Amino acid sequence: MLRLMQIVLVALIVLSAAFALEEHTLTAEQMDRYDRLTHELIAPCCWREPIAIHRSQEALQMLDEVEKLVADGRSEEEIKNVYIARYGPRILADPPGLSKYWLYLLPFSLLAWFMVGAVLRLRSLVARTGPTQAFAPPELLAQVRKETENLY
Repeated sequence: MLRLMQIVLVALIVLSAAFALEEHTLTAEQMDRYDRLTHELIAPCCWREPIAIHRSQEALQMLDEVEKLVADGRSEEEIKNVYIARYGPRILADPPGLSKYWLYLLPFSLLAWFMVGAVLRLRSLVARTGPTQAFAPPELLAQVRKETENLY
């Protein structure tokens, strides 16, 4: 009886190891979805890099989860919604809706406003520090004309 229990125990260990080592082979279409998703999801440990690049424990765990979800046939939106529910919209590299456009437009609009402000400020400084007399005195103009006539 003890021998039978040992055989069953060894068989269970071998089977559980086989299931644990089972690799998910993805088709070409699934690999494309996997690559897109891993570049669109941000690593939640530091919120700086996509999980495809980042190598923290959480990012590696997310890579495995995404691979399993893609292998199970889940759509990209379903997988994104799983992570949005868990971490919030911050998990996405490109935020949903119009906020992603603000992220691109805001720096350029601020730069344009600062340039307009700088030009207006410089113009006011030049106007304030300009010469007090706009024209030369008539005697000096007559002398310059006379000297230039003698040159030719």
